[in-house]
Amino acid sequence: MKSQTEVKYGSVNIMKRVSAFLVGAALVLCFTTPNRAAAQTSPALAPIDLGSASTFAVLAGSTVTNTGLSNINGDLGVWPGTAYVPGTPSATVNGTIHAGDVAAHQGQASLAVAYNDAAGRTVGVIGVAGDLGGQTLDPGLYKSTSTLAITGDLTLNANGDPNAVFIFQMGSALTVATGGRVVLIGGAKAANVFWQVGSSATLGTYSAFKGTIMAYASITIGTGATLDGRALAQNAAVTLDTNAVTMQISVTPPPVVPPVAQTPAALAPIYLGAAGSFAVLAGSTVTNTGLSNINGDLGVWPGTAYVPGTPSATVNGTIHAGDVVAHEAQACLTIAYNDAAGRSTAPITVAGDLGGQTLAPGLYKSASTFAITGDLTLDAKGDPNAVFIFQIGSALNVATHGRVVLIGEAKAANVFWQVGSSATLGTYSAFKGTMMAYASITIGTGATLDGRALAQNAAVTMDTNAVTKPN
Repeated sequence: MKSQTEVKYGSVNIMKRVSAFLVGAALVLCFTTPNRAAAQTSPALAPIDLGSASTFAVLAGSTVTNTGLSNINGDLGVWPGTAYVPGTPSATVNGTIHAGDVAAHQGQASLAVAYNDAAGRTVGVIGVAGDLGGQTLDPGLYKSTSTLAITGDLTLNANGDPNAVFIFQMGSALTVATGGRVVLIGGAKAANVFWQVGSSATLGTYSAFKGTIMAYASITIGTGATLDGRALAQNAAVTLDTNAVTMQISVTPPPVVPPVAQTPAALAPIYLGAAGSFAVLAGSTVTNTGLSNINGDLGVWPGTAYVPGTPSATVNGTIHAGDVVAHEAQACLTIAYNDAAGRSTAPITVAGDLGGQTLAPGLYKSASTFAITGDLTLDAKGDPNAVFIFQIGSALNVATHGRVVLIGEAKAANVFWQVGSSATLGTYSAFKGTMMAYASITIGTGATLDGRALAQNAAVTMDTNAVTKPN
């Protein structure tokens, strides 16, 4: 449910890690007519998957500042900066403000992947340069090695196709003149227009812009300008001045569940972002032997190999082998892993074998390995929102027939295992919760996992298993 929020904000410094896609050399072609570019016909251009950034109308790296009565329809975020300055009078945000929190961090991680995806597209590229004002363009991929400007009207014509996609790649800045407009006709949608800006974007006063701006540096929206889309800046500020920014829903965006707020008395769950849809996610490869059932998505990145076995595993979800979705999920997994490893409020020290114990909700920490022989019981004591987080400095080893048993309304969705090296589930074991392993995860013959197997840097190995992603 959206809320209206008014807050004050200041300046922010940023630090950002970006995984770059390989960008092939593009053939630059000049227009032969001043008013129309040739359309890209085959194959159809896919939209940019924004992942966890899709809920944001405004997202900045250093700070978001506003002057005048701006209206932001969608979430507003900043990371790694923490300051949002809403101005006087303050901006109205019809969404959630994320100032330096995990949700903004996840948004920036997804933005980095989306930006690199947009910058890396090469199929059917059409060269453009200079001022696009006065032109009408068909759906396609457009590339400028330097800056682009829009003076007057740029018309984007979908030619009756509501799924038509327009992607603009800019080596440097995007500058929209005072009163400049992007006009959509023929069924074109702002949700399917993407602007990858190599430096900064500036929308002039009283301009009317359409589409998602993904800028490497900053975005400045001039007085009275409107943006039917998103202002997403990776490394610097977004500056607003009496604007209306309305987020448009992407074509079939992946579900993004907002994080649950942490109350002073309760432990907040780990926010998984785009990794949340995966039952199995690996860094190098996923392999299977026997009749395994995977209930949820399965992915691998930066590796590309998924070996389903003979007979093959049944995946009741989508397989992402080395694609952008898996890349984004791994970026979000890294953030979630670091969040889990960094929790420090009231940790309970544990060590050795947890088998035979019953534990209440809380944060549990071991400097070395964990083992589970027999049953480990997690008791939520009647609280269905109770959270259990286990920080493990090294390996997690579950013995043959070892079990994690949930009682007192405990839920697998609220159990998280941060594993400093690798995790091994023994044969016919029954495990509960989301495993986030720095290295590999091995699930022994006949073992079941009510949770997720998420490995950052190595393989997930399965053998006649049932892995069910919790809701």
